[in-house]
Amino acid sequence: MILGIDIGSTTTKTVLMDETNNKIIDYSIDNIGVVIEEEMIMEYVKKYEKNYSVDKIVATGYGRHKLSCVDKVVPEVIALGKGANYFFPNVDGLIDIGGQDSKVIKLGKDGKVVDFILSDKCAAGTGKFLEKSLDILKIDKNEDLHKYKSDNVAKISSMCAVFAETEIISLLSKKTPKEDIIMGVYESIANRTIPMAHRLKIDEIAFSGGVAKNPVLREVFEAKMGKKLYVSEEPQITCCVGACLLI
Repeated sequence: MILGIDIGSTTTKTVLMDETNNKIIDYSIDNIGVVIEEEMIMEYVKKYEKNYSVDKIVATGYGRHKLSCVDKVVPEVIALGKGANYFFPNVDGLIDIGGQDSKVIKLGKDGKVVDFILSDKCAAGTGKFLEKSLDILKIDKNEDLHKYKSDNVAKISSMCAVFAETEIISLLSKKTPKEDIIMGVYESIANRTIPMAHRLKIDEIAFSGGVAKNPVLREVFEAKMGKKLYVSEEPQITCCVGACLLI
């Protein structure tokens, strides 16, 4: 068995995969990112070793170099491409919105990365920005987010996450419905990400990362792009799966 560990900026994902048939046996997602210590990672390994024979360990993500117990370290972008191809062999591109950055990747045969654009200059347009916006608006990301869908989109114009959050607070003080504000947040994220996809000229696109779980944001992306995005049952493990396939 292969154990993949993806240490992201805000979450750590593990995937146990049977290398004989590339079947996912088990996985976990925990809300602890690059601050995680190697001792904590070893607890994941021990947990899986209780029931399975872990033959190899591969690491990816922001914190991949923190681990000395791994057999291989894989760059995040390369792993994302392979993971996207695993779930959707037909895609030629991937949009991944992580906690601290956004990535758009152009893919070739078998998920090989042809080109990519990374946006990490500001937190605006990232998962952390969306999470903070939901917190300000007192919206639980685990509830039915369609309750907060609106045809009226509040304008959030700032390109900076800090100023954008100030805009959200200002809109609230003006009694702007939070449904309109969150739609403005979704549009702001889409407007920062979609131009990157256009630059890479990708057509069949997978969507990964925790943000891809938000159905309304996904609908905003699809409406603005005029195409369906492919989202796996658990889009947060895409990178981790790809790492397993690359060992």
